[in-house]
Amino acid sequence: MRVLKSVCAILALGLAACGGRTSGLMTDGPVAEKKGDASSLIEAGDALWAERGDRAKAEEAVKKWVEASQVDPTLADVQLKLAYGYYFLANAHVKWDKNPDDAMKALYLKGVEAGEAAIKLQSPEFAAKIKAGAKWPEAVKSVGKDGIPGLYWYATCLGKWGLLEGITAILAHKDDIFAIMQHVQSLDETFFYGAPHRYFGVYWAKLPFGKDLNKSKTHFEKAVAISGNYLETKVLFAEFFAAYSDDEALFKKLLNEVIATPDDVDPALVPENRNAKRTAQAMLANIGDYF
Repeated sequence: MRVLKSVCAILALGLAACGGRTSGLMTDGPVAEKKGDASSLIEAGDALWAERGDRAKAEEAVKKWVEASQVDPTLADVQLKLAYGYYFLANAHVKWDKNPDDAMKALYLKGVEAGEAAIKLQSPEFAAKIKAGAKWPEAVKSVGKDGIPGLYWYATCLGKWGLLEGITAILAHKDDIFAIMQHVQSLDETFFYGAPHRYFGVYWAKLPFGKDLNKSKTHFEKAVAISGNYLETKVLFAEFFAAYSDDEALFKKLLNEVIATPDDVDPALVPENRNAKRTAQAMLANIGDYF
């Protein structure tokens, strides 16, 4: 069972296009023109997003940002808000529903599309290279630090969507997402609370062939050192490194640390950390699934 899960995860981690989906990076046409001033819609969405722990307010925030993107499609920041918004709705709210997979998959796909839109706006040279058939590992080197957010949220939502889409999806570019994360790490290893190290912590633990638990541990430890107050890192550290190395004591230690941490250890992360704590409690309650 664990081997099958490993294969599924690597397909998700390395997925660049699957299930017959045509990437938005391959489509023609310039960015649509600005129709008006979207600032009031953006501000309304931001205010609602501050209370994103409330599902209805998180959903309404995303709606406001969608409206803003329609008024002014030239704003990369709005597309980035949407990419993370869809990710958060799936990961922190919808995943707790009964039979959530289809709804989560739809949200992650919207996140992919918003990420692609952000890439086109932030990194047009890179997008043009991909459209012309360039390989991601080389083309991604043209993206500067300002382009990190679009790349990261595109890759993250795509991986999550691919895992739910299933292993029958076509693996078009095995190394694309890996290349993205390598590039993000080279430009800013601290991005989104140590996100590239968190990714590689999972990656090296889940590889069906060539896994390296030492590398996994090193990356997770670096992510914790960068931002131990982003509790999802310790949840993933437990779920992947501790479980895959059969270290039940570390599994319990990490998850109990998460549960014991005050919700407001970082006031900017209260909704994310409450979700991590809920996940940690569920994992401990179902520890037999991991050992």
